Amino acid sequence: MKLENQNILIFSNEPWGDVWYSKHNWAFELSKKNNVFFINPPKKWCLKNLFKISITSYTERLKILNYNNLLPFTRLGWLYQINNFIISRRIKNYIHKNNGAEFIFWTFDPYRFTNPKLFSPKFAIYFIADKYQTQKEKELISNTDFFITVSKELTNNLVLKKLLVLSHGISSSEFSVDEDVTIEEGFALYVGQIDYRIDYELVIKMVENFPDKRFLFIGQPQHNLSDKNFKRLFIDKAYSNLIHLPPIHFKRLKNYIAKAKICLAPMLLHVHGNNINHHKLLQYLALGKPVLAPTFRDYEKNELIFSYSSPDDGIAILQRIFNYEEEPILFDKRIIFAKQFTYENLIIKVEQFLTETNN
Repeated sequence: MKLENQNILIFSNEPWGDVWYSKHNWAFELSKKNNVFFINPPKKWCLKNLFKISITSYTERLKILNYNNLLPFTRLGWLYQINNFIISRRIKNYIHKNNGAEFIFWTFDPYRFTNPKLFSPKFAIYFIADKYQTQKEKELISNTDFFITVSKELTNNLVLKKLLVLSHGISSSEFSVDEDVTIEEGFALYVGQIDYRIDYELVIKMVENFPDKRFLFIGQPQHNLSDKNFKRLFIDKAYSNLIHLPPIHFKRLKNYIAKAKICLAPMLLHVHGNNINHHKLLQYLALGKPVLAPTFRDYEKNELIFSYSSPDDGIAILQRIFNYEEEPILFDKRIIFAKQFTYENLIIKVEQFLTETNN
């Protein structure tokens, strides 16, 4: 089945904005050849809003749909079911009225619309990009036709008959820089959410061991004042060589990556679902950059990633990277590796999967 000239509803648990995750990238890439409606999660319920739908255009073929819940307290079972039933029908009727065609149901969100059949779609896809395994997810699985995931690790203990395992994707536009960044090159860079998944103890060791090197973190801090290391780094701003920038548009991150000496993914492997591949790794590799990260399960045998087994090991590797110039061939190899996972290539795999499993 070709994913061309289709109407696709993409349900996201993250709203449309400057910060993009898998769901935003897939929506953008699919909209190059399809009509895509990106369904934002609803804002907090209030009486004056009740239920309404609005659509804004991001591009000619990518629309952002906003709606309000009809009922409050929709986490409660029976209220959830009523709200889910009514809103599913209303969104379906709204899309039909304004688009006049059938559509594909494609969700990243296991907490809303767990019965895709209420939308009467051509078929339903559940894209598993995080580890949930909740009762609502089980309900969604029972009502879904096809499943895609970025790692088998995320589907342990789930019974999924029609499952496609894909890597994270990278846009073809991420392989070239389109503007200059007014910051001196040569820094260590992290992009993404600055939250509980990061090894802040290791970050402190990095900035303390290399006081003459700059460490740039771009992302939204999730303030956790109980974590003394997070507080020291991002609240107290105890280190002058740690620079923090708030989130910038996803499509501009590559311009900072291009200026980096090394890119970081100092994630805590024991955090639930955190030991698999991460989208940021492909962003780094697409511009040929060396990457320092713990040993992610999906990159265990990948020589293009500098994997550390302990904090001291990580510091030693970082020392070598700062002090020596790499062989140019490694730069090229990283780019060649990342190009395997362009969205054009991944979409072909999805098309083959839908065709083969539907026969």
